[in-house]
Amino acid sequence: MKIKLPVRAAALTLTLTLALSPVAGAITVDEAREMLREFYIDEIPEEILSLPTIDEITTALGDPYTYYMTAEEYASFQNELNGANVVGIGVAVENTADGLLVISVAPDSPGAKAGLKAGDLIVAADGVTVQEAGSANALAGLVAGEEGTQVTITLIREEQELSLTMTREPVVFPTVTGEVVDDHIGWLHCSSFGTDTGEDFRTYIQAEDEAADRWVVDLRGNPGGSATAVIQAVGHVLGSRNVAYVVDRQGNVAVWRPNPLQVAGDGLIQEPLVVLVDGNSASAAELFTAAMRDYSYGLIIGTRTFGKGIAQNVFEQSDGSAFKITTERYYSPGYVTPDRSGVLPHLVVEAGLADEVARLLCGAEAEASENVLALQLAGRTWYVHREEAVSEDYAPAFAQLLAAIAPNTPMTLNGRAVTPAEVSQAWGVDYDSRWFDDVDGSPYGDEINTLAALGVLLGNETGEFNPQGQLTRGELVSMMVQGMGYWCWQSQGTAPFTDVSREDWYATVVDIAYNLGLIQGNEDGEFRADDPVDHQQFLTILARMGARADLSIQQKLEQVTEEETASEAVQAYEPWARAAVAAAKDLGFLAVPLEELDPSTSTTREEAAAMLYRMLDYIGTITPVTGE
Repeated sequence: MKIKLPVRAAALTLTLTLALSPVAGAITVDEAREMLREFYIDEIPEEILSLPTIDEITTALGDPYTYYMTAEEYASFQNELNGANVVGIGVAVENTADGLLVISVAPDSPGAKAGLKAGDLIVAADGVTVQEAGSANALAGLVAGEEGTQVTITLIREEQELSLTMTREPVVFPTVTGEVVDDHIGWLHCSSFGTDTGEDFRTYIQAEDEAADRWVVDLRGNPGGSATAVIQAVGHVLGSRNVAYVVDRQGNVAVWRPNPLQVAGDGLIQEPLVVLVDGNSASAAELFTAAMRDYSYGLIIGTRTFGKGIAQNVFEQSDGSAFKITTERYYSPGYVTPDRSGVLPHLVVEAGLADEVARLLCGAEAEASENVLALQLAGRTWYVHREEAVSEDYAPAFAQLLAAIAPNTPMTLNGRAVTPAEVSQAWGVDYDSRWFDDVDGSPYGDEINTLAALGVLLGNETGEFNPQGQLTRGELVSMMVQGMGYWCWQSQGTAPFTDVSREDWYATVVDIAYNLGLIQGNEDGEFRADDPVDHQQFLTILARMGARADLSIQQKLEQVTEEETASEAVQAYEPWARAAVAAAKDLGFLAVPLEELDPSTSTTREEAAAMLYRMLDYIGTITPVTGE
């Protein structure tokens, strides 16, 4: 059980985009520097702060969420957030170093009519690239324009460059829509969290409550928005509980929870709930998803979310402009941040099939038979009916569902326990198993295949896991980065190791781990990717990664006592590893008793997977999907 952390109450008006007191006129570069020194979540090197312009400073900072907006840009930002009626092409975008990533496209908008899709990267408008414009935010200004005017955008889709011309027009961005699907599923689609989103949740839930015995909240493509809105939405769904913890520059921890005057008592949804997410579900959408996960309230389906675990304050200026600055890092009710890692679903399936998987699992409750598959997932019983599962429309989604099932998930046909392979054979539906064939004899086979089903463990070129193989440094970094879902801002650059080439298979994950401060090279500046990893190296990095993700692990590492490190088993390790080893032992990360773990012995791949599983289970990243 996790330790409770001391927290302070947070103002209920605090949001991911909080507008603070206006400053007279547009800010100067010197004023921007002082604001960054005072409010930015992390220390900023002076060589960055000394750059001559605000745009140069924020670009060098590498944080795509910290930037200055003109009055026109800020007005557009507010309109997008609130789902207002605006003139444009009808897309919600995320600023990146390479352009504008399309998060969602408004129905019946010019963008939708022209064929724009979520995931497209807009790199130019009327021939002006993001580099020529000066920033992604400036490029967004070029995409916007007056009603009736045309704009030609250049985009990248699946490594292909496309050009689309469209006429700007008024666009409505509704943040929440609701309907009853299949006569019994209450389906809410939330495209962002704007001013009215929280109350819209209540309105739609109450409107559909009588007809719905299952619920789906679709957050795919939701880029986030207001913290106040998501706090209210969570409250309306599951009641007045802590939604998130936020940590500021000074390390102070505050709690976000619904205002009892707005949300009282139990939540409005008591029936089985599914949450759909994808790689474009970010920020406030991740807060909602993580809350459902941590309170075991809903089954999460889709792909790992975006990984925006930082909050911004917006400093409004009297001329209508604004400076948006990253000021806090937030954590779920279980003290876990989605920052750079996102939220991992219970069932990892292709995002485009997640809705179909949800509809299959939301089948009507039925008596046990050979034509009804009953599954225990996230504390609920779900029913899949054979007629729908084997149909031409749903067979691909059902194959995805079978592939996503972890070992030991309770599943029955006619009261008889079955495996995904047995269901596939009985119902005549092919699927590609993610489980490894060569771990049947491993004592950690179930842990390994659970991680494989979640897509966080990969095999070798022949599809095998090689459980008894020695773990190398390159494999360690790959396993950890894949397991945590880590990514880094592109501007943070490459790791400075002299023995890592851009052609090496591990180059990207090494860059990520280095920029996150998780690995170092030797005194010669080498990474040594092929060197084996001993137990003390492995446990040190495991604890370091856990502390980055989880506040309770961070506190445990900071508070390891001399008594804990004085034990004979811990003293066998080098001084630099003892705190991490003691913490890993106390938190239950070890696959075997510490006394049986030789510090200098090479870690096997199965040992590494087992301990990674235990760490991820502790922090809640892989909240078990089985049982009640």
